[in-house]
Amino acid sequence: MERFLINLFLCYFLFGLNLILGQNSQKPNVIVIYTDDQGAVDLGCYGAKDIHSPNIDKLAKEGIRFTQAYVAAPVCAPSRAALLTGNYPQRAGISGNTSAQPGSDGLLAEQYTLAELFKDNGYVTGHIGKWHLGMSQESSPNAQGFDYSFGHLRGCIDNYSHYFYWDGPNIHDLHENGKEVFYEGKYFPDLMAEKVGDFVNQNKKDPFFLFYAINMPHYPYQPTEKWRDYYKNMDFPRADYAAFISTIDERIGMLVEQLEKLGIRENTIIIYQSDNGYSTEVRAFNGGGNSGPYRGAKSSLFEGGIRLPTIVSWKGNLPENIVNNEMLLNTDWMPTLTSLCKLETNKPSVDGLDLSNMLYDSGMKSKRNSAFWKYGSQWVVRKENWKLIGYPKDTSHKGELDMEQDALFLSDLNKDVSEMHNLASEYPEVVQELTNMYVNWEFGAKEDIPVKVKPLEHLATNAIVKSSLPLHNTYKNIDVLLDGKRGYADFSSGQWIGQEGKDLEFIIDLKKVMSFHKISCGFLNNPGNYIFKPVGMEFEVSNDGNSFKKVSKRDNETYVYNPQTVQDIISLEGDYTARFLKIKIKNLGKCPPNHKGAGSDAWIFIDEIIVE
Repeated sequence: MERFLINLFLCYFLFGLNLILGQNSQKPNVIVIYTDDQGAVDLGCYGAKDIHSPNIDKLAKEGIRFTQAYVAAPVCAPSRAALLTGNYPQRAGISGNTSAQPGSDGLLAEQYTLAELFKDNGYVTGHIGKWHLGMSQESSPNAQGFDYSFGHLRGCIDNYSHYFYWDGPNIHDLHENGKEVFYEGKYFPDLMAEKVGDFVNQNKKDPFFLFYAINMPHYPYQPTEKWRDYYKNMDFPRADYAAFISTIDERIGMLVEQLEKLGIRENTIIIYQSDNGYSTEVRAFNGGGNSGPYRGAKSSLFEGGIRLPTIVSWKGNLPENIVNNEMLLNTDWMPTLTSLCKLETNKPSVDGLDLSNMLYDSGMKSKRNSAFWKYGSQWVVRKENWKLIGYPKDTSHKGELDMEQDALFLSDLNKDVSEMHNLASEYPEVVQELTNMYVNWEFGAKEDIPVKVKPLEHLATNAIVKSSLPLHNTYKNIDVLLDGKRGYADFSSGQWIGQEGKDLEFIIDLKKVMSFHKISCGFLNNPGNYIFKPVGMEFEVSNDGNSFKKVSKRDNETYVYNPQTVQDIISLEGDYTARFLKIKIKNLGKCPPNHKGAGSDAWIFIDEIIVE
């Protein structure tokens, strides 16, 4: 009898051990939830008192909430490229937003993505929501490792018609596994939630990786009546923006509840992160979001554009209710998930770092103490507490920037996360150290470093200038055209006059009749921001300011698209004598066919008009 009981005990013990080992050998599911244009503090768990987000707040209590989690770019496409490849956007081949033109390239086929990593390790992989990483077959979700894909390929859609929002109601953009599908009138957040529910239910017995790329709170702001009514006493556009956050929260609650009912919540790693800061674009009614103590928003490399809500939860495996103040970059998720899920990979090293040990041990320091950013003319070096920005841009409009004094902007984030005080003049040795780091970075360049603007002396420096054509509302300070200074390579520095889709024309009063032989106009070519060199210049002279005589003209008959950011001048030469000059700078009109914004209005930006 005693031997029987011992054998029975051993059988139960071995059965239980096998059950435990079987459970432990099952690889965890992974769900990455990536929201769109969400502000740095726009959740209850991040301090927002006016936003209802109980489900995401609960997720934070059941996991780790980061206070220094960054994305590698301040706009959608390069941020997503960094997340999915583990590399800086420059290495991933997407340093700016991708084109909306059919067939245009995006994430190249040779890029190895999270989806491919998980698929190679036996996972079922799914993408639901926004893509924005290319319009070609090679750059589509299904070609980048996703077994299943449902959502829109471009940057934003109307949530009911599912038409591309940017270029008007003429391009339908809803696809499932590479084929166009139609759900006219059905609310896209509901469609996403249904597809997510189906994907999880169909793969509940197999390990799966899901990229849940929620397209909110990106414009157009289209909350449901339920949430619009909830925020009816809040001012617009904050009310609609907040309603979108609650719409997200509601659907995340549905997802977590489903995981619990299926009994797989504790075998599922959930990551929540925003792709970049809140938008201050006109289409977002100039705001709605909140960056809290941070300066900057979407398109800015100040903290508010890149330091964003980030949560990771794996119940029963990672610590819970932890606030982690260590540094993390979204490139770090690929190597970190590789370790957490015990994945095998032959992929060469990536820019991301494995921070899994820091997640297990909340008292551990992050292996990441530095990072680089580059977006347009802006660039950043972060080393420990120091952060240096080249050509800073404040899309949150929290303060003025003097680009002669602030072209290099240094902050000590341990003492001032607001980045409202430039310490560059106080710590020149730190500026030099970080500048050297940037130049030595694989994607940095000496040419990106601001140099002191040298004053120009020419005949029109003290002249009077007036515009003879309507100016753009944002760019009316025409005194910069005759201030004797060239602008920095950043159209938003306050040193440029810009016009969208139209020509610029100015009349200059030299105050007396003068002889001169050359007239030049400085311009900026920055195609990433839809800015192109002038296609021509016309020049007329007058002695009375009323009757002008056309004396010279220059047109570029063949426009050559140069994708680089370039500062240059366009000139006309001859022998002239006059008091009044009329200069017309010709705009390309529309972005060229090989540009991501083909067909959209092109911009011209000019700085100094030089008379010699």
